[in-house]
Amino acid sequence: MASERPADTAGCRRALEALIGLTRPDLAQDLSDRLIARFGSFGEVISARIEDRAPVFDRLPEIEQTLQSVQLALNHILSDQFARRPVLSSDQAVLDYLRCHMAYEPVERFRELFLNAANELLADEVMGVGTVSAVQTYPREILKRCLELGATALLLAHNHPSGNPAPSKADLDLTHRIANAARWFDVVVHDHLIVARHGWTSFRKAGYL
Repeated sequence: MASERPADTAGCRRALEALIGLTRPDLAQDLSDRLIARFGSFGEVISARIEDRAPVFDRLPEIEQTLQSVQLALNHILSDQFARRPVLSSDQAVLDYLRCHMAYEPVERFRELFLNAANELLADEVMGVGTVSAVQTYPREILKRCLELGATALLLAHNHPSGNPAPSKADLDLTHRIANAARWFDVVVHDHLIVARHGWTSFRKAGYL
């Protein structure tokens, strides 16, 4: 099942104006307009690579530092909320955490959340980094890591830089391979979540798992 979150462009622009205004109020409106035109939303601006923001912030390091500080603070807040509860794919804190870390990445990353019997987080690891349209990961490496950690459950996640969270055939095939391999070790794959700029998809809710 996919869910979409259309960007509130006016709200994104106001948020950026407020941040930029902390150091350069004279440039806040112009730079926020340029950032929204370039990236599309507040989330994409904050999550963008420094080199991608550089043409807008030419010789304005204080603004870049402000945005990096905001990103660090958001990551800390979401990680703290995420670590304090059982990890369930339907939990909004989990979705927010994954979207913050992955939805705006320029290349695909395959992430595994390793869980214990109480669905508490043992480890959160990126086990595959690919291209703008594909990522390769290996079930045997995932299961090897499960055994090392003593994990009894997995929550899989990866991002789609295209912005479309719909799974590909390769996504479906890989998920089934991982789930089938996990059964031999009594490890449960709770879900596979695809996160993107324009929404997310749960394999479990969509009936793929």
